[in-house]
Amino acid sequence: MARNTARNAQVRLGERIHDLRRARDLTQEALALRCGISQKYLSELERGEKTPSWETLVALAHRGFGIKLAALMFGVDEELEGDLVSLDELLAGRPQEVRYDVLRAVRLILRAGESSK
Repeated sequence: MARNTARNAQVRLGERIHDLRRARDLTQEALALRCGISQKYLSELERGEKTPSWETLVALAHRGFGIKLAALMFGVDEELEGDLVSLDELLAGRPQEVRYDVLRAVRLILRAGESSK
């Protein structure tokens, strides 16, 4: 089940990248060039066939689309309130699927940070 859930998240991220690219009227070649990746790899990301590295995610968000990483990953465009104390508060009241996706993303971020040391 975890493998299937990870695959679904990968596909959703690919769709998000595709939608953002199309909304900005960018070709795969143009976006890939901005991000320092190949067009073939970008195509694989959009189809949900590959999982991007942390560096690729940051490049897509910042250099590719000029948005924050949260906006790319979760469609979150607003700033978090200054009085937010914990992840529990952020996730409170959200559907279980959303909570799971956020926690899985945090795990991936932490894992990526560990592997870059």
